Amino acid sequence: MQVKAKYYPKVQELLKRTAAASRVHIFDHTIRKGSAKSAEGEQKDPDAKGQPVSRVHVDYTVKSGPERLQAVLPDEAERLMKTPFAVIQVWRPLRGPVDDSPLGIIDAASVAKEDLLPYAIHFPGRTGHNYAAALLKCGNAWHATAIAEKLLVILFRWYYAKGINTDEAYVFVCYDSRDGRARFTPHTGFKDPTTSPDALPRQSIEIRAYVFWENEPEQDIARLL
Repeated sequence: MQVKAKYYPKVQELLKRTAAASRVHIFDHTIRKGSAKSAEGEQKDPDAKGQPVSRVHVDYTVKSGPERLQAVLPDEAERLMKTPFAVIQVWRPLRGPVDDSPLGIIDAASVAKEDLLPYAIHFPGRTGHNYAAALLKCGNAWHATAIAEKLLVILFRWYYAKGINTDEAYVFVCYDSRDGRARFTPHTGFKDPTTSPDALPRQSIEIRAYVFWENEPEQDIARLL
């Protein structure tokens, strides 16, 4: 309740200001406590509420961006989909500076449409869809290999903030209904080789929100569904 009562309003104001949005609707948050090492079984945190995700991914796709809006705001979705909208994530450390399992983000301008592979995630009562950054294609099949993981580093432009602290945050697009811009931002938690062996496991919070620009021209709903 503290997160929703105290943190949500601050994030709403942040997104209205940084995205010049007319409306912001926060619909989800995740608190992560753990390490990229623990995600691979090298280290376990029995109190972890969610491990850092060590897969290069995007939280929404061309399919799930509009679908999730219909589920979150069912009475308004048809009207709201006529206005340009996006899903934006605000990621911030709960303990800093972050040394273990930092968040790496790919420059969306370095990612082609063909580089993103959709996959399903099954939750209680619903199925979501994410994108994985394409690994290695052989014929019509995708393969996750050590070589492919190295290619992910070589082929895309990566950014991360070394030692990001609790008074800093990443703000990035997970889905945008508009073409001709950064529509999807692949990201992942990763093992930084310069991390101290005594580094505390990462603790972070990520907020996801629908952001609307109701003052912009209407868009064709049929194109989104």
